[in-house]
Amino acid sequence: MTPAPKHNASDIRPTSARLSRRGVLRGGLAGVAGLAAPSFAAACDKPDTGTGTGGSGGKATVRVWTWYNEQRDEWPKLVSEFQSANPNVVVQNRVFGDPASYLPALQAAVAAADPPEIFAPHVLAIEYGKAGVSANLTADLGEDFLKDFFKSTRDEYTDSGKQYALGWMAQTFGIFYDPDLFAKAKAEVPETWDDLKVTAAKLKAIGKLPLAVSNNPGTSGLDFFLPLITQVADDPQLVLDLDLQRNGARWDSAPVVQALAKVDELNKGGAFVPNANALQGPQAEQLLYTGRAAMLFSGSWTPQGFVQDAPPEFVKRYKVAETPAWAAGRKHWTANQAGAGLAVSNNSKNKAAALDFIKFIYDPQRYTRTMNNSNSMPSTQAAGAQVSNPILKLMTQWLLDGKGAPHILFGKGSSDSAANGLAALIGGQSTPEQAGKAIQSAVERAQRK
Repeated sequence: MTPAPKHNASDIRPTSARLSRRGVLRGGLAGVAGLAAPSFAAACDKPDTGTGTGGSGGKATVRVWTWYNEQRDEWPKLVSEFQSANPNVVVQNRVFGDPASYLPALQAAVAAADPPEIFAPHVLAIEYGKAGVSANLTADLGEDFLKDFFKSTRDEYTDSGKQYALGWMAQTFGIFYDPDLFAKAKAEVPETWDDLKVTAAKLKAIGKLPLAVSNNPGTSGLDFFLPLITQVADDPQLVLDLDLQRNGARWDSAPVVQALAKVDELNKGGAFVPNANALQGPQAEQLLYTGRAAMLFSGSWTPQGFVQDAPPEFVKRYKVAETPAWAAGRKHWTANQAGAGLAVSNNSKNKAAALDFIKFIYDPQRYTRTMNNSNSMPSTQAAGAQVSNPILKLMTQWLLDGKGAPHILFGKGSSDSAANGLAALIGGQSTPEQAGKAIQSAVERAQRK
């Protein structure tokens, strides 16, 4: 039996710099709390200045701010088509290069009580909604319009029955794998987490690393961990309640501790590539497409990355499987929310024109075209049923089957607290019980600030 090679994250050469939608949200979490409070106060205290309400020749102006580069070639088409159909409206589309430049600009606009008519809400979707910055789309668009969106992407932006943003691009996760290595190891695609341990042992027996799971930066492991809570409870509502600390949900409760224990079991049992706390997403991808690892846990942006970075022969042969289930016969809950969303300014004089543009770009045929042309995963069932990329089509089917689970935390202190507790567990500095208690305590401290 050939022993598996010992690889650390430092052994892996860097790949091209790419930001996933999830990575973008992770990158914007630091310092958000400090930025948010004065912006909310300013938005409530200042009247609408009307800066963006005038267009050429008295036309209504709809400003659209995002950092969503995937549709950089599609936005001009959408704007041109809308303006042709609505000659009294001017759409000014601005795509920022990255969230580092986007978030301060948005905060400044909110502080001046002049946010763009349509904007990416970043990690502040719920807080902006509660502060009256973002419109309640449940009231403004109605259930007939909203009901086609995947429930998981709706729940992400909803609080107390009010929806403050729409999913623009959904994302979901699975196990990407190399079928040639599986055949060589005579291994089966894992149906359950127990099966994963068996599969990992067979792969290591032929000298290959098992499942690459990235936990660098520290919140990326939440994509793996949080859906396990849903798998335990068989109810995605629990993670949403944990995030916002409502309905008595606690991070030290039994379902959370059971999910943490599963991570601990898999990590200590050798199902993961060693040193997950040091492994970054692009490095994890590289382990798979260079043949050093046989499996990768990652999201639906991964096929785009493989086309850019991986050998063509690998791109032709790799496959993707559902996230393993808690037990045989149980539901394959998998991480899914919208890593990209769109909110509407509640107080703009051109709010009606902005809502018209929203309805226009989400027209089923037009939205399907936009998502397919940009190889993006849609947030609606109608577009999801027409995904053209075969890998994305399979992953989208899991959402059509109702298997999407929350994995992005918006509540005050939730994301960093959960990430720190998970990293301590993976690093061997805490037990599942200690990690759950540490997360709950950290969230409570953040909520008191």
